[in-house]
Amino acid sequence: MENKLRIRHFGAFGVFLPDGESILLGSKHQALLALLSTAEGGVRTRAFLERTLWSLAQPEQAKASLRTALSTLRRHLGADCATLLSANRERVVLDLSKIEVDADPGKGDFMEGFELPHETTFAVWLEQQRNELTRADARNRAATGMLRNYSRAVLDSLLPPIAVLPFVHRAPGDAKSPLGALLSEELVRYLSRSHAFCVTSYLASRQFDPHQIRPSEVYSMAGANYLVSGTANVTGQTYRLQVDLHDAERERVIWSRDFTEALSSLTSGCSAALRDVTAQIGWTVVGESVRLVGFRPLSKHDSHTLLMAAIALMQDMQLPQFNQAQEILAVLLEREVQHPVALTWMAMWHVMRVQKGFSTDRQLDAHLANQLVAAALAQDPSFSLALTVRGLIASHLMFRFDLAQDSYDLALKDNPNEALALLLKGTTLAYQNQPEDAVRLTDAARRLSPLGPQRYYFDSLSATANLGAQNYDRAISLADRSLQANPTFPATLRTKAIALHSMGQTAKARDVVKSLLDVQPGFNIARYEKDHAAPNASFGKDWSKALRSAGVPA
Repeated sequence: MENKLRIRHFGAFGVFLPDGESILLGSKHQALLALLSTAEGGVRTRAFLERTLWSLAQPEQAKASLRTALSTLRRHLGADCATLLSANRERVVLDLSKIEVDADPGKGDFMEGFELPHETTFAVWLEQQRNELTRADARNRAATGMLRNYSRAVLDSLLPPIAVLPFVHRAPGDAKSPLGALLSEELVRYLSRSHAFCVTSYLASRQFDPHQIRPSEVYSMAGANYLVSGTANVTGQTYRLQVDLHDAERERVIWSRDFTEALSSLTSGCSAALRDVTAQIGWTVVGESVRLVGFRPLSKHDSHTLLMAAIALMQDMQLPQFNQAQEILAVLLEREVQHPVALTWMAMWHVMRVQKGFSTDRQLDAHLANQLVAAALAQDPSFSLALTVRGLIASHLMFRFDLAQDSYDLALKDNPNEALALLLKGTTLAYQNQPEDAVRLTDAARRLSPLGPQRYYFDSLSATANLGAQNYDRAISLADRSLQANPTFPATLRTKAIALHSMGQTAKARDVVKSLLDVQPGFNIARYEKDHAAPNASFGKDWSKALRSAGVPA
C-alpha cells in the first residue's frame, strides 16, 4: 500500500481510502478510530475503549461489542487497510505510520457536531480533547505572532481540573437514598462558584462507580488532576460527611476530613460544611502546588500547578519567596505566551510588590503592571480579572478612584461574581466617603468564599472598609482574622493600629505599630501619605494622626 489511509479530525470527522474515496462508518466506528488515532503510538487498552464507548453495558457485553466493532471496522476498511488494526487480549493498536491525519484546526472544531447519544464517558473525553487542542492551537498562533482568540475554555485551562465522584450514602436498607447524589452535586456547585477550579460537570462525573473506579482512570478519561470522593451517614436530623481529596494521576489521598451538619442546612442550600470543604480543598491544592515546585524543575510541572504556586508565593512577606513567584510566572508566560491569566497575575505581582513595601521604584512597578494588564486586555477585552487589576492599579497606585470604578464596573458586567472586583470597588468607595456601600460590597465579596492564600487579603480590605465606616470592633475582628493567616501584611497592621487608637486603646495600638515597623523598618508618615490611597480620603488626616500617635515616625 503506497498511499496512506487519511483521517480528518477537524470539521466533520472523515475517513478516506488512499484513492480519496470516503468510507462511510457508523458513529461508534468513527469514535473508535478517533480514540485510536489520537492515542500516543495509536495504542489504547481494551478496558479503556470498552468503558469509553460502552459505558452503560455490562463488562462482558462491552467486551463482545468491542470485538464486533473491530471486526466490522476491518471489513469497512477493506483488505488493504484492515491490517492497520491489530489487537491482543490487552490492547488495540492502530498503525499510525501508515495513516495520514488531517489535523488542520482551520477546518472547524475537533469532530465538529459529533456525538454519541447516552455515552457520557466519550462525551467527557471529546470535550477534554477539544479543550486541549484549542490550547495547543492557541500556543501555536501565539508563537507565529497571530492574535489569540481566548474562549472561556482557554482561560479556564490554567485552573486545576477537578472532578467530584458521587458520594456514597451508607444507609442500610435505604439504597435508593438521594443524599449522596445531592451532596456531590452541591459540592460541584460550590467548587464552580469559587472560580478557583476547572470543575467537571456532575452529569459527567456521575457515570463513574465510586466503588470501582480508580483515580488514574478518572485522570485518563476526564482529564481531572484532582478527584473528590466521600461517604455520608445520617443520625436523626444530622449527617456526617467524610471527604477525601486525591491526586488522581499519582493515586494518593492528599487530604481527608470529617464534617457534621444538620440536614436542614444542606436542603436549604446554605451548607457551611460544603463551604468549609471547598475552602480546605482550595488551600490543599495551593499547598500541594507550592510543595511540588519546590523539588522539581519548573518546566516539568503542569501550567495550573505553576499558577497556583505563584499566587500562593506572592502572598508571602519573605522577599525570596515573593520573588520566586515572579520567576514561576515568567516560566508560565514562556509556555503560555500572551495568556491573559498569566499576564494579569504578573501585573498583580508588581502591584503587591508596592503594597508589601518591596518596591524600589514605585512608578516603574505601576508602569509595568499597567503594560501587563493592557496586554491581557488586548487578548480578551472583557476579561474580568484583568479589568479588576486595572482598577486596582488606578485606585491603589495612582489614586484615580474614578478610573478605578469604571474598571470595576466593567469587570462586574463581565462576571457579576468576580469577588476581587467587589472587594476593591468596596474599598475604593470607602476612600470616597461612602462607608455603608463600602461595607456592603466587601461583605458580599467575602461571602463568595475566596479560596486559598488570598483569604487574608479579603479580610484585610474588608477591615479597611469597616474602619472607614467607624465600625472599629468589626475592623479589629477582621484584621485579627487576616493576621492569623498572614501576620505581617502591612495594610492589616495599619488598619488594626488605627482602629485601636480610635477606640482609645493606645497602648495596644503601639504594640501593633512595633510589629508594623519590624515588617517595614523604613515606614513613616511621610511615606504613608505619599504612597497609599487612604490619606487621599476625607478621613486621611485622622488616620495619619492616629498612626503618628501610635508611634509611626514622621
